Amino acid sequence: MPSRPYSYRHVVATLHGCRADLVDDKLLLATTLKAIHSANMQLAKTKTVNPLVYKVEDDVMGGGVSVNALITTSHLTLHTSRKYRTVEFDCATCGCNSNPWAALDVFKQTLRPIHVTMQYQHGEHPLLTLSPIKAISGQRRAEQESTLSR
Repeated sequence: MPSRPYSYRHVVATLHGCRADLVDDKLLLATTLKAIHSANMQLAKTKTVNPLVYKVEDDVMGGGVSVNALITTSHLTLHTSRKYRTVEFDCATCGCNSNPWAALDVFKQTLRPIHVTMQYQHGEHPLLTLSPIKAISGQRRAEQESTLSR
């Protein structure tokens, strides 16, 4: 199968044990807009409201909020469940500089999940930047190993 002639990234994740109010539609809308900005994406100009926010006070999921944002290169969607304290996150983009992992990080910071399950990932994940490791002398290394073996 031929590869795409453009950059494509897609992240689907479940945030478990969220400690934020999962029916606070204003919080979820604000977080979505911040995530779009942080991920270097742009909202698409549409003839309807974008993002679309839908709040349900009580249903089989115990109430929740859905946010559907059309971005110029695809979408960012989330659904919350108050009963299960979960958020389903889905973000796809064809933008060369877009980063759906950065969008997910914004939701993790705001909603404070206990655990995140990555359901699906596709595309180039930004590399982690690590600080350089300081070289230590042979004597110092021997001292550290001696301390660890006690």
